[in-house]
Amino acid sequence: MRPSEAGAAGPRRARLPEGRALLLGALLLAALPGVSLAVFEDLPAGARQLGLGGQSAALEDALSFYANPALPGSRRKFETGGQFLSSDRTTQGPESVTAYGAWAVVPRMAYGRLGTLTLGWLEDEYGGSLKQKTLSLGWGTWNLIRGDSGMLDFGANFKVLSASDGQDSASGAALDLGAAFRPDGNHTLGFSILNVNAPAFNVGSRKDHAPRVARLAVSERREDYTISLDLAARSASDGYGGNVSFDPGVEHVWRTERSGAFYSRAGLNLAERASALSAGIGWKHGPSELSYGVAVPLTAPVSAAHSLTLSLRFGDRDLEDDYERLIKREIKYREDLVEALDESTKREGMLRDELASMKAEIDSLSAQLRGEQAQKASVTSEKERLAAIVRKQQAAEAELQALAAKRRADKLNQLRYGFSLDWEAYLKLKGGGAPPDVLKASLQRMISQYQDSGIDISRATVELQGLLSGK
Repeated sequence: MRPSEAGAAGPRRARLPEGRALLLGALLLAALPGVSLAVFEDLPAGARQLGLGGQSAALEDALSFYANPALPGSRRKFETGGQFLSSDRTTQGPESVTAYGAWAVVPRMAYGRLGTLTLGWLEDEYGGSLKQKTLSLGWGTWNLIRGDSGMLDFGANFKVLSASDGQDSASGAALDLGAAFRPDGNHTLGFSILNVNAPAFNVGSRKDHAPRVARLAVSERREDYTISLDLAARSASDGYGGNVSFDPGVEHVWRTERSGAFYSRAGLNLAERASALSAGIGWKHGPSELSYGVAVPLTAPVSAAHSLTLSLRFGDRDLEDDYERLIKREIKYREDLVEALDESTKREGMLRDELASMKAEIDSLSAQLRGEQAQKASVTSEKERLAAIVRKQQAAEAELQALAAKRRADKLNQLRYGFSLDWEAYLKLKGGGAPPDVLKASLQRMISQYQDSGIDISRATVELQGLLSGK
């Protein structure tokens, strides 16, 4: 080989490894996952949810349609409100996010079936650069399938999603499906799948999918507390693999006589990269409710998440105040009845003592008359005295009978009043949308209690016949 050829070949061999290195680097970069962003994560919808650990597919709350679209079916009052959230974590891991929105639930009847229409608007801002908007329209049934073991309801949310980084934007649609089983008035078992179709979003160089989330949850409600347990499994998003979270939470209510009800909440979110301890408070007075929630991460530097929710219920009445007034009125009426009965009892005792004294006097006079048969002159006067005593005895007996009749009348009035209170409570249950089984049980209890009391209970009998006939 000529030196010139050798010199030409040498540089060519030196450039080939460099080109291969560039090609290999390009292939490696192509093989790496693209820059990703969090899109439409299942963030806690409200302050109550955040205070109880996170979303729950079985929490009976108006805002729960974000976690399970079947839950709002039980809401029978028009409700609306707004919420705000500020956090440095999503359900997948660290990510600065600010969210705010508004919502409304509207009870309706469609095709002869009760249900609830849900409307929601939510705007999220991630890292100060990415903005996301969600507009949702949903429907939840009420008493769709009812059996001896409980009732089963279904729901669906249709969501229009859009994301923008200021230069590029993308839009899509997603579907949420849910079911809720209520074996009784205190327990709810919920299951839902969010973002069933997991829409993809390409905003500039960022690529991601709205995570598909499957939830299974149960809740128990008692007079003074609520317990919620939620298990969620998410698909990969935000550059992370999918994760599983477990959210237990408990809520206690503190009732006051005039200042409404106060709520204290505590919860725990156990999840890879996103574990947190949460707490919250709430205040409900009349048709309005204000809640605040805070969450502190357990697996990252302390940076608390805050949430605030305000909700309003239209057409809602404070049933506790109504019942309090009814109870006070009933206590006053019963105190008056007891006082009247005590007076009647005392008067009856006095009359009985007087009758016993009169009887003893009559016996004495009769003996005296038998012993004074010889004294003809005094017989007439003694007979007149005896007749006067007998008349007085008859008048006392008549008064005793009148008092007994008055006592019976007072007892009937008391029974009629008790029946009217029970009937009023039944009408409140019926107006509040109580299930037919609860209405039947209430009517059967009323009929069995007052059936042989002598008062008119035809209203309850006719109402029960209507329920039994299915009208």
